[in-house]
Amino acid sequence: MTSKAITKPGLMTIATAALLVALTGCGSSATTAASAASGAGATLSATSPSSTPGTSSSGATSGTSAPQAAAPVLITIKDFKYTLPASVAPGAKIMVKNQDGQNHTVTSTPAGAFQVKVDGGGGTASFTAPTKPGSYAIVCDFHANMTATLVVK
Repeated sequence: MTSKAITKPGLMTIATAALLVALTGCGSSATTAASAASGAGATLSATSPSSTPGTSSSGATSGTSAPQAAAPVLITIKDFKYTLPASVAPGAKIMVKNQDGQNHTVTSTPAGAFQVKVDGGGGTASFTAPTKPGSYAIVCDFHANMTATLVVK
């Protein structure tokens, strides 16, 4: 059996297929991109991405874990108030940005689900959302009047 070198048109087809996989996200599979690439005259081998706990992958994976968000969720603190998204996915990475001049925390009540201190003056911190869906009360340890609810679903 002889092997052929990949030509520039072959590289373009593979690059195009890779771009299709990246752009289609979670709703597609490598097989769809492989079919599109095959129509252009290329042979593409689809492989499953490896999965390591605590990391995310842009390819489709099998199993029971929830897909990771493409970008971190953002909680903003400004004027001694939390601004949160309507809901977050279980296990999502959450970034917190403090636009106040004073330090704040994002602490679950009852304690234990998450807690992070965020320095004033533009400080940032991050934490991982609980993996169990539900509503989680939030309070600032320094300012008890600062409250909110993080909805995980």
